[in-house]
Amino acid sequence: MTAFTEDLTQFTADFGVAATVGAVSLTGIFNNAYQDAFGLVAGSSPVLLVVSAAAPSAAVGDSVTVGSTSYTIARVEPDGTGITRLLLQEA
Repeated sequence: MTAFTEDLTQFTADFGVAATVGAVSLTGIFNNAYQDAFGLVAGSSPVLLVVSAAAPSAAVGDSVTVGSTSYTIARVEPDGTGITRLLLQEA
């Protein structure tokens, strides 16, 4: 039986932005949407989706740069399909 493999770089090709995670330059999908929790707490919630193989050693506390803004990884969430969600906070 042949294992199914997918080129996940196509996932980031259309909507991706250049980013640096630690010392690794890669392309990821960045979202910094406004969040409102029940009208009590509001703010932005920056997230960078990356191909897991592009940043296999990404860890909490690592630096991330998107454009000219510096962030720190607050949480790493691999989804098990080859994509990792990096929850960020401004540095």
